[in-house]
This record gives sequence, C-alpha cells and structure tokens, in this order.
Amino acid sequence: MASITEILTKIRQGDLDRILLDLYGADLLEMQRERYYSAVLQFGRYFGPAEDVRLYSVPGRTELCGNHTDHQNGVGLAAAVNRDIIAVVAARTNSLVRVKSYGFDKLDVVDLQIASPQAGESTHSASLIRGIGNALQKRNGTIGGFDAYTTSEVLRGSGLSSSAAFETMIGTILNDLYNGMRFSPLDIARASQYAENTYFGKPSGLLDPLACAVGGMLCVDLKQPETPHICKVEKVPLAQEFALCVTDTRGSHSELTKEFAAVREEMESVARFFGCDNLRQTTEQNLWKHFSQVRKACGDRAVLRALHFYKECDRAKQAYRYLSQGDAKGFLRCISESGHSAAQYNQNAFCDIREQAIPIALAVAQSILRGKGACRLQGSGFAGTIQAFVPKDMLPEYIRQMERVFASGCCVIMQVRKAGAMRVL
Repeated sequence: MASITEILTKIRQGDLDRILLDLYGADLLEMQRERYYSAVLQFGRYFGPAEDVRLYSVPGRTELCGNHTDHQNGVGLAAAVNRDIIAVVAARTNSLVRVKSYGFDKLDVVDLQIASPQAGESTHSASLIRGIGNALQKRNGTIGGFDAYTTSEVLRGSGLSSSAAFETMIGTILNDLYNGMRFSPLDIARASQYAENTYFGKPSGLLDPLACAVGGMLCVDLKQPETPHICKVEKVPLAQEFALCVTDTRGSHSELTKEFAAVREEMESVARFFGCDNLRQTTEQNLWKHFSQVRKACGDRAVLRALHFYKECDRAKQAYRYLSQGDAKGFLRCISESGHSAAQYNQNAFCDIREQAIPIALAVAQSILRGKGACRLQGSGFAGTIQAFVPKDMLPEYIRQMERVFASGCCVIMQVRKAGAMRVL
C-alpha cells in the first residue's frame, strides 16, 4: 500500500527509474518522471487523499500488416509502442467507477451494477467502462468501483488504438484490484473487443486490444478466435538501420465508424454468399470460382475488399517469417505491398474525394524515400496517420519535408515496447 505522498516521494527519489527506463528509454526518463509525478498530483486534486494508490501503464499499438483482417478471423502483425496511457488509481468501497482523463472536461461516472448499455453512452468512454465490467462479470470475474486519473500519449484518432489502450487499461485495473490478475492478456483483450462492439458501437476486431495487452511485436492468427495462435517476434532486425515514424496528417478517424463498419459488412456479404459468417470460413479459390456471381450479388467493392483480405493474410504471415529470419528487405517489401493493397483493393485511404490527406502523405513519403524503407496507411485508415520505416540517415530530411506539408511536430518516432498492459507500482 502506498499513499499519494509516498508515491510522490518514490518518484522523486528515483525508485521507479528502473521500470521507467525499461518502458521509455533513457532519453525520456526525466520527462516521464515529471509526467507520473504530475498525474499523481492531479489524482489528489480530483479525488482527494487515498492510502492505497496504484499506477498502471498500457501501450498503444501500431498495425504493421494485416489491415482489416482481424474482424474476419484473419492474420495480423502488430506491435506495442512506447506511446502509452497511464492511470493513477485507488479502489472505492462501492460499485462506482470515476475516471478523469487529462484534456477532457467531463468526469466519467459509471455504476458497474448497471450492466446493460445505457442510452446516450454509445461512442463515449463511459460505454467502454461499463462494457468491460460486464464482460468480466460474464467470465465469472469480480467487479468493483475505483477512481482513476489518466493521461495519454496515444493520440485519439491517430491509428495507434487509443480506444483499445483505454479499454485494456480499464480491464487491467479491474483485473488487478478485484481479481488478483487471474485474467490473461487474451481475456482482457476479448473483454475490450466485446465492450467496443456491443457498448461503444464500433465493429472492431481483436488484434488491437491484444497487441496492447500482450506487448512486443506479435503475429496473430485468429482462425480459432477463442484460442488464437500468437507468435512473438523476439528480435526485430530493423531497429539499428530504420526508424519507425508515424506522421499525423491532422485528420482524425475517430468519427468514421460507418466507414469502418462498411468494410466489415462488405467482406461479410461475400462470406454470406458462400453460407459463411466470415471470410476465413471460405477461400479465395471459391471467390475466383464464382467471381461473376459474387460481383453481381455483393458489388465490386465488396469483391475487391475480399481479395484484399486473402492477400493481406498471406502477407502478414510472410512478413512474420521475414522478421523471424532477420530479412529486413523482405519485411519492408510486405509493408509496401500492404499499403498498395489497402489503397487499391480495400479502398480505405480516404472517404471524401475533397480531403485525401493520407494519399498526400503517402505520395510525399514515397518521393522522399525513393524506394528505400517502406510506408503505408496506419490503422483503420480513411483519415489520421501513416507509418513509415525510414532509413536513419534520411530521417531529418523526411521529417522536414513532412512538416512542410502538414505541421511542425507531425512526425513521431516510435519504438517497439516489450511490455504490454502492466501495473507500474
């Protein structure tokens, strides 16, 4: 047990430095000390003194390959990154969850005894809190109230899965406070997906919360979604030569749920043509065999998105094999092909012909890289960010050119984070 005063003292004395170094690196140590110190102070400001205060950290994630494959039980490659959400937390004696997040005026107050989705909560963080609680209860978990102050470096609408990081944070807190951490990272990821699908109203897959919960770089095969096959990449052969740079085009995708839903709906319309629930239950060979009939029944975009799914699953598996073999060039080739497929087949680079920030960013990136490295859209697409693997000797010029087109500070350098969702103290 540690009070607010005791935790502040521990931070100032450097007692958390070893953990902070592992999570953020030496260059960011001082900044992270101040970030945690400030978060603890803010917790005290909003919720008053507490005798048992805990600290948690959950990473964001970057999708490397496997764009829009997880909701069809496909294959994806993703990595946790060193941009995270942290929470200062104390348990309550009732069932109320109160969450104050930096940058948001509203205090979320959710009574977990009320399990069903509530009117007006959909697409808001309160729905995720309630949904996580209900999901853990369905798995015979114990739930209870807590106060939390959170601050996030995972930008909303950036394609780094801010919602998945938040969901995973809520699940991890409940897992620690009331369940002795008996739920696995996979359990927490499933609860997160359930909350986002059923309560928040976004038809997302399992890959994002799983990457946040597990950490590291991982290839996930969801053919059997209840027992997905998860392979971790133990050594990344890119770190010395390339920087992973995410560029924010200043176009948030947080309000584009209908566009995301259409991808899933159209893919599943092709699956239903064959009497299946999702594309993984049928094959690309079946699609080609009945190509004309499927076009007529489902439409051309649905067919193209289905073709993207099958090729993208193969690419994700191949990208993992290249990483495991230390073949950086082969991996980068898969990343580039994934980007082309998203634009040509999945058609999620933009949704309004008058606003095409992602294609613009990709065009600029390609002109700078000139065939070196790789770039692709980031996350669900339609708006938001792109990612690029940039040779380190080209990085200053890459950032300069991107900032000239978008804005100062639009580029963020990411590192793969080994640790997933965790209690820091």
